[in-house]
Amino acid sequence: MHVRSLVAALLLAAPVAGQEPLAEKARAVLKTHCVRCHGQDGAVEGGLNYVGDLGKLVSRKKVVPGNADESRLFKRMTDGTMPPPDEQPRPSEAELAAVRAWIQAGAPGASLANRAAITPAEVHAAVLADLDTHDRRARRFQRYFTLTHLHNAGLSDDELQTYRNALSKLVNSLSWNSTVRVPVPVDAARTVLRIDLRWYQWDATTWNRILLEYPYGVLDDTIAARAVSVNTAARLPVVRADWFVATASRAPLYYDVLQLPANLADLERQLRVDSTLNIQQERVARVGFNGSGVSRFNRVLERHDSAQGMYWRTYDFDEPPANLTERANGNLLADRRNVFAHPLGPVAAEQPFQHAGGEAIFALPNGLHAFFLVNAVNARLDKAPVAIVSDPKRPDRAVEAGVSCMSCHVTGILPKPDQVRDHLGKNPAAFRRQDADLIRALYPPKEKSLELMADDMKRYAAALARTGSKVTRFEPVSTITGRYEADLDLPTAAAEVGLRPEEFVRRINDSETLARHVGSLRAAGGTVGRQIWVQAFGDHVRELQLGALYQGNLNGPTLPDNTGEIDPLEARGETANQAAFSSDGRRAVIASGDRSVRLYDVEGRRDLKRFVGHGASVWAVALAADGKRAMSGSLDGTARVWDVQTGLEVSRFTGHDGLVSAVAFTPDGKWGVTGGFDGVVAVWKAGSGEELRRREVGGYVASVAVSPDGKHALVAAGRSAVLWDLHTGAEVRRFAHDAAPVSAVAFDPSGIAIVTGDDAGRVRMWDSRAETSGVLIGTHAGPVRAVAVRDGRMVLSASSDRTLRLWDAALPGRDPATFRRHAAPVVSAAFLANGTQTVSADRGLVILPWSVGPLVAPRPVPVTPPAAPDRIPPARP
Repeated sequence: MHVRSLVAALLLAAPVAGQEPLAEKARAVLKTHCVRCHGQDGAVEGGLNYVGDLGKLVSRKKVVPGNADESRLFKRMTDGTMPPPDEQPRPSEAELAAVRAWIQAGAPGASLANRAAITPAEVHAAVLADLDTHDRRARRFQRYFTLTHLHNAGLSDDELQTYRNALSKLVNSLSWNSTVRVPVPVDAARTVLRIDLRWYQWDATTWNRILLEYPYGVLDDTIAARAVSVNTAARLPVVRADWFVATASRAPLYYDVLQLPANLADLERQLRVDSTLNIQQERVARVGFNGSGVSRFNRVLERHDSAQGMYWRTYDFDEPPANLTERANGNLLADRRNVFAHPLGPVAAEQPFQHAGGEAIFALPNGLHAFFLVNAVNARLDKAPVAIVSDPKRPDRAVEAGVSCMSCHVTGILPKPDQVRDHLGKNPAAFRRQDADLIRALYPPKEKSLELMADDMKRYAAALARTGSKVTRFEPVSTITGRYEADLDLPTAAAEVGLRPEEFVRRINDSETLARHVGSLRAAGGTVGRQIWVQAFGDHVRELQLGALYQGNLNGPTLPDNTGEIDPLEARGETANQAAFSSDGRRAVIASGDRSVRLYDVEGRRDLKRFVGHGASVWAVALAADGKRAMSGSLDGTARVWDVQTGLEVSRFTGHDGLVSAVAFTPDGKWGVTGGFDGVVAVWKAGSGEELRRREVGGYVASVAVSPDGKHALVAAGRSAVLWDLHTGAEVRRFAHDAAPVSAVAFDPSGIAIVTGDDAGRVRMWDSRAETSGVLIGTHAGPVRAVAVRDGRMVLSASSDRTLRLWDAALPGRDPATFRRHAAPVVSAAFLANGTQTVSADRGLVILPWSVGPLVAPRPVPVTPPAAPDRIPPARP
């Protein structure tokens, strides 16, 4: 099917005039009688939480337009099962007639909303804005979960609320704090939710353990993403909420986040429960029965008091074989797996029962419950043996620690009446007197045990309510886990990579790699399995140029208080964060992710020297006009000047708090101009590090350029480029970008024209003398990392989309010449003094020349010849 037809099949035609009242009447009926159980506050009874969304009812085939009798929703309403028979008030005949009329009319008003997608840049902007509301010291504790891809896929707010409820329940079920803390939405659509690690007694080790499992980590090459990492001291402080719910609710991650030990004895010590002593001193309450619904044979529940309130454990039993032949004195021995014959154990009994494993359920300090599966010797299990217990909701029917337990224990503790005490009463001769007395002590009357269960259920329900959920038959964590694990259709898959369905199909058609993995999505109704999608996600990142794929095993050393990484921006291997070039292009100074500054031979493709001294990754470099000195800025909060010939440090500037992200020399090389993520730009003596002046410019500084006459600095700060008078310290004017942080700035050699680039990929030219709007020169497919301009007309831009582009500002509608030989994001670019070449460096430390002589506009004959001949072999785009 053609992509347009495929997308059209997901949408319904707009209602004809006069039919909208039918939709409003139907929506009112559903809101009155159905939404309270199927959507209100995230309620998900029956797995249906979108009954108020007419478009979803049609797209998911709950309603068949034009045929009420074949519509599952309407049939449930007319047969009296929806709402359930005990629900009041009931839909009236008139209300049912209104729903029927709406369906028979073709379900008008049920078109799926074509809502605007939330981009990764908007996510990082929301996170950054939220971080700015926190004290600087508190920012390293903040982490974020997103639902944006689900919003982009068209889920209604009722559906999204179910995800919020599941996230809130799970993070608090992984907490050792005494207070329930609900994740806080930080964006208008409530798709980005913040937590504080301290709320749940988590730390960097906990977060990095979560990230070790994360398959969707993409590191954006934007100023906002970098600022988020620096502020939170985390390489990846944002993860998908649906993945987290489906993964952290299952062992082993479930156990590891809760920091549970490897066996039950250690867990009981952690909870201050001495189960053996409690049994001996008859301080337990037991319930024994058949037919638990989970266990295939007998089950015993045993309650202890704990430091947090209660601790229940179960004893589950193998089913005994039918041909048991063990005898004593000619009589058949009762099987020790039969709890009615052997109700005592595992201690204080001559013939203890023989259990095969079990489950521990215990209250956390906040009142929610945690779970622990064990085998016969009380060693921890991720999954219980299917031969003993099973969960029909899981794909392999195995009971998994965490999610299966939550799915079953929707009320916290499931009330079960004891059968052992009644069995003793009806069979008194079957037990010795002293055993019978002990049985009565350990197995209280069913009224007493049911009362204990009811009290525990009340405390759990109260704690659950504080998370934003309530006790219902359909538990949110297991529901969301099931949805996450389901196959992906085209709209869902496209939203997960940030594309519209039609665009994703086009990209699949253009890529053999993507077609091999997910080509099935191109067919009408096609799907792809979640496991296949996860396996192929790295290829999606590379093919679609989504960014750098995060690798959880490359996190660096943590801060002394274990709240984050010392350098979340540090990189391994051959990486370049920025480059500065000599005027002839033969030498480059490289800002490296490995904390060094490299003097690089471009023609020889080798290091000449390394300037070593920074204590963190280096993100900005500059080279003095005479080539004798280099300057660098680092996450260690310092800017340093180096002697290029000796490689020794000349001076150091320590006036920034955090990442020094931009550096520049004045034309005479005597002064350094630096900017940082602290929002400060400073001028200081390059020879001594002595500060001359500083200014708060507002926003994270990403780039600095000094005018050819040395009088002004142009500073990329937030969503503005600020022109600053270096001599007076006064702000001259601001040039505002409307939607994205400014990431690169440059002066024309005349000092009149200036060029800016931003994280949205846009390149603009401005007149530095006027308060006028800039002219949009063109747009990249990724953030702009560097710009340069010559003759007030020819503009060079480098981008994370791996291209270098040459624009003619006099012809803004004209397609640029594009250089596509870089295989990694391009981080720096410059015109060479000869006027016919450019040189550019990418993240992979590949530096390439480009012959642009035939492409540039005619230029005046220079008064003096170029300072350097054309020494670099030209390369074609």
